[in-house]
Amino acid sequence: MVVRDISAQEWKQIAAASPAFMASEVPPLEVPHWLLRPARMIKATFEAPDRASAWYKRQVSEVSPAFAAHRDKDPSRQAEWFATADGRLRWGGDVVGGWYLRGTGFVSVQVVACSPNRIRPTIPCPMH
Repeated sequence: MVVRDISAQEWKQIAAASPAFMASEVPPLEVPHWLLRPARMIKATFEAPDRASAWYKRQVSEVSPAFAAHRDKDPSRQAEWFATADGRLRWGGDVVGGWYLRGTGFVSVQVVACSPNRIRPTIPCPMH
């Protein structure tokens, strides 16, 4: 689904006008808005979808022992997530995962496509 979009210059102006948005590590309301954040917030970049999928799997697997919900620790459930993520990344989609952790923590792992992004194609890629 592509929604009405604005120019790349307008996106840059909006992001620059909001220091709190630019400094926040809290996930934005729209996944493609991550592309507006400073490049220093990028954890990794990938040209190939299989490498992005492997990164996502590693990130989730590293934190999964701390998941609050026992069902989210189930290897078969995680295998389904990873298969879905792999398929989505292969067609250029974004992947978003979020889990509550034991205690009061929350972890979000996201892979945002930028070639361009399918939902917000005019947001410029931060690495270009």
